[in-house]
Amino acid sequence: MLPSPLNPSNLNSTTEVYGNVNKPYDYKEGFHHLVKYVKGCMEKKNILRICRALAQFRPSFMAILIHLSEEDLIFMEKCFQRTLTEYEKLINFSGTPTVVWRRTGEIALVGKEFSLLTQWPRDQLLSKKTYIYELMDNSSAVEYWEQFSLIAFDTSQQCVMTTCNLISHQGTTVPCAFCFTIKRDIFDVPLAIVGNFLPLFEKFSQ
Repeated sequence: MLPSPLNPSNLNSTTEVYGNVNKPYDYKEGFHHLVKYVKGCMEKKNILRICRALAQFRPSFMAILIHLSEEDLIFMEKCFQRTLTEYEKLINFSGTPTVVWRRTGEIALVGKEFSLLTQWPRDQLLSKKTYIYELMDNSSAVEYWEQFSLIAFDTSQQCVMTTCNLISHQGTTVPCAFCFTIKRDIFDVPLAIVGNFLPLFEKFSQ
């Protein structure tokens, strides 16, 4: 159950969100980072797979965004920040390892259970731009982008259930069941992606 919007603390956080956001968020930097990352860390076949995934959904992004005003883009960022304030409250009660990221993969919110699962300190993940695919092995990162590309603009779907291998702070592999859900804004553009992770203990023991 979402907290009541009449709660004074909710009003304060909402006022801060609406007052502090005064320019659109630059998503181009995030996609440029993705291309740079895969070129530096992946084999050619995986680079091609991710490029094909990007080519599947980025034209749709551009077709929508080109018709939006700067005020629309600022509104989108306010919606994103406002959404984070609600997700943060829900994550604190869920008990499930959870991360929220932007459509570029940039991590915006980390639940304490995710830090316990992977040993990545929340402050370290949030103090600089960190991307969810950087916390996955290459195979899982490629599969994530391929799955994301299939449902990014398919409004009949918003959730994918799969598996992935996370990379812990110590560099060890953490096999997980993985579900990610896309929250879209009023323009049907993916606004936030909520990822839930549960460890696969059978694979740990192998």
